Amino acid sequence: MIPMNVITHARRWALATLAVALLSGCAGKIRSPEALRSRYADALRRDDPEAAYALLAPEVRETTPYEEFRERWKAQATERAQILESMDGAGKREQTAVHGGETVHEGDAILRWVKVDGGYQIVDGLPGMPNMSTPAASIRSLVAAIRASDVSVLTLLLGEDLTTIVHNEWKRRADTLEALVRKPGAIEYTPDMRRALLRYEPGRALTLEQSEYGWKIISIQ
Repeated sequence: MIPMNVITHARRWALATLAVALLSGCAGKIRSPEALRSRYADALRRDDPEAAYALLAPEVRETTPYEEFRERWKAQATERAQILESMDGAGKREQTAVHGGETVHEGDAILRWVKVDGGYQIVDGLPGMPNMSTPAASIRSLVAAIRASDVSVLTLLLGEDLTTIVHNEWKRRADTLEALVRKPGAIEYTPDMRRALLRYEPGRALTLEQSEYGWKIISIQ
């Protein structure tokens, strides 16, 4: 799960409204997470609940009157300051240049490189390399890896009955993840947009975090 120091109980409401606005489509037809984050951060800086409310998805505004939103906004001044600090910190990190490039090889294969610790590493394009460009892409890559796994290896480690149980359990989870990732709004984001969460069963979730290679899965319950 996402650590409590990332999403505290008092900040769950702010996170929920921001995530719904991002994933369900918000007023003004803001198309990218970056644009939404910029508009939301601006509303926080100006202490402008009306501007923040306008970013919510229409279905959220239908169930949350502006007066209620404004009262919560006023009551959560400390949490709003923490969220803004976190978002500003993420923005500064994103301004750091990431050096890299693409090369074309035989058979029109395209490799993508980035500079890491003074050297270059391939982050995309090799056969079998997972697509980690978005949280959904990383989850789909995980599902593909589960389905392509060699069950015969399990038979060497586990008894026959247990092998069947483990295989069927992970196949079921893979099917669930694949179905959920297609649903708009299923993936939640932290206020700074650095982590993502997919709740796929009661009490179970998959957590991802942005890295120089893309969205990396850091926790599976």
